[in-house]
Amino acid sequence: MEYAGREWWYSYRELFDVCSEKKLSRVAGSVLTQYSGLTKAWDVEANSAWVCRTYLCTKMILNATVLTNALEHSSETGLRIANPYYEYYAALSLMRAVVYTLPTVEWSGGDLISISHSRAINLAFDWLAKLDQATAKRLKELAQQLKAQREVISYRAPASGDSILDGEYDLYELLTILSELTQFNTELLEQSLSKNADPSMFVVNRECVAQLSTFEIEGLTFHDSEDSYRLDYLRRKMPRPFNLAATMTEGQTEDFIGAWDADEEGKFNNGGPWDWQKIFDVP
Repeated sequence: MEYAGREWWYSYRELFDVCSEKKLSRVAGSVLTQYSGLTKAWDVEANSAWVCRTYLCTKMILNATVLTNALEHSSETGLRIANPYYEYYAALSLMRAVVYTLPTVEWSGGDLISISHSRAINLAFDWLAKLDQATAKRLKELAQQLKAQREVISYRAPASGDSILDGEYDLYELLTILSELTQFNTELLEQSLSKNADPSMFVVNRECVAQLSTFEIEGLTFHDSEDSYRLDYLRRKMPRPFNLAATMTEGQTEDFIGAWDADEEGKFNNGGPWDWQKIFDVP
């Protein structure tokens, strides 16, 4: 689509209505200036880190998609006790995705993956405030509400069930704007790279692949062969950051979302691609 004096890869549903076209143009120019500080000094280390960051963003969008599908299933089948978890962690996934795209936040050897909830909330909505402070304030308050409601279930086990929780909000507005803000950032990063970076630096270190596919939590080691396969594909075929909509493939989305389907007929199922479009145009 063409808007604010630029060609955009993605057809934005919500984000471009947050502020005027003139302001969006100014913000895009400002963000490009920030990215240019990175891309003019681009090297293999930066390229590897940002390919990892972009890949993580695609997974955060897919994760939020699965969580919202599970939310709808639990609402229909009387499993509402899980709903505050689904809602909050869908939002947290997308707040993390926004943070992974920020030129002002260091990768720090992968430590960014473990960013705290409160810092993810603050950074994501501080960035959205560039477009509109009122929208950022309103949606940040919603994110904090979702976090609190998840904690009510976790720590207080309310005897009244979910009747004490407030459900009068538009979850999908929040999720769509966050996912589109992530897409917006990666489109500008891609443009900055194409303009400034030396193509000979478009190399992905194998250590990046290993870091995201094999990891340790609480002394336990986990290995994800699908992450290893997808990252190795990017290393060989797309060895530089592209925008999220261009990075995602049909195979990736089908495998990621399908991994959460039940094996038995009649149990939880994410459906087909037409069921995956509520927050982002997943291929």
